[in-house]
Amino acid sequence: MGWLVMNLASGPARKARGLPLAALSIALFLLNLRRTGERAGRLAERL
Repeated sequence: MGWLVMNLASGPARKARGLPLAALSIALFLLNLRRTGERAGRLAERL
C-alpha cells in the first residue's frame, strides 16, 4: 500500500493530475467571462 502512496506523490503523477485541474480552471474562467458579458449586455440594453 505504501508504494501506491509514493507513486501518486511522484512527479509525473502530479503533473498528470494537474492537467485536468488546469483544463477545468480554464473552462470555468471562460464560462464566467461569458456570463459576465451577458450581464453587461443586458445592462447596456437598459441604458
